[in-house]
Amino acid sequence: MSRPLIGVSGSIIRDNGGAYVDLRRAYVNDNYLKSVERSGGIPVILPFTENDEVVCELMEHVDGLILSGGHDVSPLAYGEEPLQGLGDIWPERDHFDMMLLKEAERRNLPVFAICRGMQVLNVYRGGSLYQDLKYAKVQMKHSQGQTPGLATHTIEIEADSRLAEILGVTTCVVNSHHHQTVHREGKNLRITARAKDGTIEALEDPSRSWFIACQYHPEMMAFKDKRAQALFDSFVAAAKKG
Repeated sequence: MSRPLIGVSGSIIRDNGGAYVDLRRAYVNDNYLKSVERSGGIPVILPFTENDEVVCELMEHVDGLILSGGHDVSPLAYGEEPLQGLGDIWPERDHFDMMLLKEAERRNLPVFAICRGMQVLNVYRGGSLYQDLKYAKVQMKHSQGQTPGLATHTIEIEADSRLAEILGVTTCVVNSHHHQTVHREGKNLRITARAKDGTIEALEDPSRSWFIACQYHPEMMAFKDKRAQALFDSFVAAAKKG
């Protein structure tokens, strides 16, 4: 079989100065793409669009979906009003990512949701978020503000989870770049890892063949961390298997 096509949800960045001020560019961070390539997949950026028909047609051509990071999820999507700790939101992208998920589920594709991607997935399944970690009353630093791939805190993983099976451990140290997190988990989602302060770090849907969400950023660690790369290896292998 040819190498599987892995769709990575895209975002928009706007030039804020220079000759091209206000120019909008479609992008994802390169480390998502390189992680897929190292695992033998072909990464494809799924550009943000408000056209649902385009989303559906895009998803007909990929073998797996990565939901990438980005803006905070709008609290209106889970029935809450905005609190003081909320960051920038982009409701149109929330809709875009949820459409990608809908199509991935319809086609039973492997799904790997990362950081914001995990939060979008949880809300899509009817769960809720802490709009800021201060509302969860935790003391650990989860937005490390330094070298992206540096592992800074410990997570504890359920021994019978797919995540533990892939990583080969039940405890490991990961990076952290978030200020929102899962509050109430969504339908059919199992919590499979937590930080030592109780913050939810991974979700899985055991009813699906490959459906994992991580609050941390394995794509930023994968170039030097074998366990982080192993997640992409397993995901791409599942996409190839179909």
